[in-house]
Amino acid sequence: MEIKNQFEIVRIRNFINHSHGQATDVDMEITIRATAESSEHIILESHDFLPNLRMYDSSGEEYPLLSNKHLRIMLGDAAADGSGRAEAARMLADINSRKTGLPWFKTPPRKELRAHETRILHLAYECPRGEAGLVDSMRRLRTGAISIRVFPEQPFPTFWILNKPADYNISDRRYLKVEGGAPVDAGSWEDNADAVFCKDAERSTSLQVSPDTNGATLSYSLTPKKIVLALPVAAIAMLSLLAVAPAAGPHLGSDGPLGPIVDAVVIHEVPLLLFIIASSLVVPRFIDDAYLRGGLLWLYFVPVGLALLSLVL
Repeated sequence: MEIKNQFEIVRIRNFINHSHGQATDVDMEITIRATAESSEHIILESHDFLPNLRMYDSSGEEYPLLSNKHLRIMLGDAAADGSGRAEAARMLADINSRKTGLPWFKTPPRKELRAHETRILHLAYECPRGEAGLVDSMRRLRTGAISIRVFPEQPFPTFWILNKPADYNISDRRYLKVEGGAPVDAGSWEDNADAVFCKDAERSTSLQVSPDTNGATLSYSLTPKKIVLALPVAAIAMLSLLAVAPAAGPHLGSDGPLGPIVDAVVIHEVPLLLFIIASSLVVPRFIDDAYLRGGLLWLYFVPVGLALLSLVL
């Protein structure tokens, strides 16, 4: 077989879906146009390993992904014989050295890529964490810099659609140019309007970046909305005040406008403290976002500790 793609890429749109600040899934929509020849294979080039990679078309039908074992056999056969010998040898050397990845898909039966056909394909995968990839690792409450790499002078337009979780905002938007082989902060996206087109919507942010001879990097963070943090923190503060009330009651005395409340607190001290402990352990479960819940969980041990201290005293 001859090792070359029988299509050109017309456009790429990357839908980056941040799910509750935890997992990050990518739906890469690739629009391709076939050349004058038909093909039963679609070969893509990837600079990173893409976990849980799947390809399907606009009808939802999945395209089988060839294993590395079969891929090496096919490239080895093509390198030994065929008009694409040199290209096959280069591709085989690249994947053996892990310089690049080579996802190779077989079209489903009766769905070969016909001459001059335009087709929309979807690459779906989960973003790797802690690796140099499309999106870096996520952290609790405030993510680190999530990075999108823009490769040098791609011959087709590429778009990014950032679908943010319901409880988060996209912040710390930075545009980094590559100078001397290293990224240099050139300011915010808004400060580089000639290079970055950015449009915010209620649930997403759309981006398009002009080609750069050296490439570029877009970075941003996900931060919880203030109201989402304010309610749990207010609950913690109220539970903490209730926890210290029995210990502070005797010092306030029964006189004054708060006298009846102080007496009621002192009389029902044990049930109140047990209620505070139980509430501190149950209330975090009402925080829908698991990452926010995990980040704030340790704060709920403050009223628990104060309640236990009040019981001892």
